[in-house]
Amino acid sequence: MLFDGLRSCEVRALNRDDLLLSESQLRVCGKGGKPRCLPLAAETLQLLDHYLLLERPPNCGAPLFVGLKGHARGRRLTAAGLRSLFRHHRRITSVPKANPHRFRHTFATDMLSGGVSLPALMQLMGHSKIQTTLEYVQISSQDVFQQYARAVAQQIRRIPAAQS
Repeated sequence: MLFDGLRSCEVRALNRDDLLLSESQLRVCGKGGKPRCLPLAAETLQLLDHYLLLERPPNCGAPLFVGLKGHARGRRLTAAGLRSLFRHHRRITSVPKANPHRFRHTFATDMLSGGVSLPALMQLMGHSKIQTTLEYVQISSQDVFQQYARAVAQQIRRIPAAQS
């Protein structure tokens, strides 16, 4: 969720065959049934591979993410199951406000800060309007100044020494 900006409903709806490990991609069915393919980082691939080999019960059928304990073991992860998972991890980590939607905001901000263009970010997040994507991005004054300084430095490098 954090590395691809997925909505919680998108995560829960994923099937095993949506994970294209050999192509480092994930097929997602977004809002309104809009499909999109997302790249998967090497770290994400490693975690998913670990999950499939060591944690996911065998013979679960189509769902990618399933309950791992109790009566829901092997069945598609529910909204309540995902909330419970987040509650558990909030208790054992130092991230008390972690939740799927906050992960989506963090993804948007980190991608933009990392140099992903706004149109590319819009596609990654499955938005049809750039304004919607902008609502997810939270950029600080320090980020603005750093980006400005980087852009000015690039412009200066392009000017031949005789013209400066």
